[in-house]
Amino acid sequence: RSGQLDVRELISLYPFLLPPSSSFIRSHPPLHEFADLNQLTQGDQEKMTKCKRFLMSYLNEVRSTEVANGYKEDIDTALLKLYAEANHESLLDLLVSENFCLLTDSAAWLEKHKKYFALGLLYHYNGQDAAALQLWVKIVDGDIQDSTRSDLYEYIVDFLTFCSDQDLVWKYCEWLLRRNEEVGVQIFTKRPLEEQEKNSINPDDIINCLNKYPKARIKYLEHLVLERKIEKEKYHTHLAVLYLEAILHLKSVTTDNCAETTELLLKLRSLLQKSDLYRIRFILDKIQGTDLRMESAILYGKLEEHEKALHILVHELKDFRAAEEYCMWNSENRDMQYRRRLFHMLLSVYLNPGTSGCTLVMAAVDLLNNHAAEFDAALVLQAVPDSWSVQLLSPFLAGAVRQSIHTRRMTQAALGLAQAENLIYKYEKVKQRGTPILLSDKKVCQVCQNPFTEPVFVRYPNGGMVHTHCAAKRHLNSNMTHHSSSSSNQT
Repeated sequence: RSGQLDVRELISLYPFLLPPSSSFIRSHPPLHEFADLNQLTQGDQEKMTKCKRFLMSYLNEVRSTEVANGYKEDIDTALLKLYAEANHESLLDLLVSENFCLLTDSAAWLEKHKKYFALGLLYHYNGQDAAALQLWVKIVDGDIQDSTRSDLYEYIVDFLTFCSDQDLVWKYCEWLLRRNEEVGVQIFTKRPLEEQEKNSINPDDIINCLNKYPKARIKYLEHLVLERKIEKEKYHTHLAVLYLEAILHLKSVTTDNCAETTELLLKLRSLLQKSDLYRIRFILDKIQGTDLRMESAILYGKLEEHEKALHILVHELKDFRAAEEYCMWNSENRDMQYRRRLFHMLLSVYLNPGTSGCTLVMAAVDLLNNHAAEFDAALVLQAVPDSWSVQLLSPFLAGAVRQSIHTRRMTQAALGLAQAENLIYKYEKVKQRGTPILLSDKKVCQVCQNPFTEPVFVRYPNGGMVHTHCAAKRHLNSNMTHHSSSSSNQT
């Protein structure tokens, strides 16, 4: 540092570190008598290793200082060679940050030391992504050996996810999907949001590409429908059909509902309940003849055919909790009358004269007692059998009475507030009429000078008052106003 040594004098002592393209020539007269590091250390490997470690440290220190001005390529290339030879962890840090490593010389050196992943990073830094990917794919396929990254497959997925070169994405997407459908599809589902919103890669083209990969196709359609919330009928219908086909396939190969079947059933039910965009009749036709009765009930609900849906839930599935939940989710964002109609319909299904059984009776009692607020008490009392005791329905009756009293009190409160608000508006209206005009027997008409005998007059804008018959005899000015009052407190 003190002698302001040309750093290349130091690098030149180490064989092959300076790139062949370097224009460096040793100082003349020479600064020392040593030819190279081998002569300096007399072949002592330990000393040679220490010298290389020193040079690594020194080059890393000076590469970002004035010492490197004009020699950045020579310094960074030499540093890369030292890192690669020593299997140093800083090699990757050098390649993923700003560097001036010469491509040809550095690539040959990395290949010689079998640093293929690092070589891919070098290619990427120099804008040669195709060469980088080709190299990394060979590592994953086992054609060449490099254990630098055990998660190289996931790294390639991530790399292609943020790669703007669509040709490369299409070139390697099938290779990724063949190895792992659910991870490989991330190159489409996790692309930057702004790129997805521009549809730079057409979703329809992606779906066509995924035809051979059912799990990936479901993942991508879930991404479109559930994450991006794209409101297109074809995507919602397609996803529902894929769920259905996958469920029926799993049911055909196994008699018990496995975890995967259960998960798919929950996803299908959620989609059928929450989406209003899929083709209901089309899905219903596909379900007919299968044992998917719950899904059939949901679809009938979407078609407003609630009697059919509730019949399935109550009489075929005997799932009373599901019947109650059906009434709840079908009446979301609907008015109170619609909600009540559904609950009364369910009660009618329980109390249908054509059915009998203690189970349905108890279900009806539980429904009334647990959801008293959802019913019109007067209609319920007409519908329930006369044989039912008051004690049986005591929770319902208590709730109905409580709700009735609450409704009455809330109505009274609302009426009181409305009356108070009306009084305020009346007061404001009186205020807007201005100051009252007082009329006495001492006031005289400005035209005839006679006193007023009736509480009726005409007032001029200047405040003067005249008889109505006197005003009629004169031509009225355009800015004159009439004021009449029959109220004694205004005169």
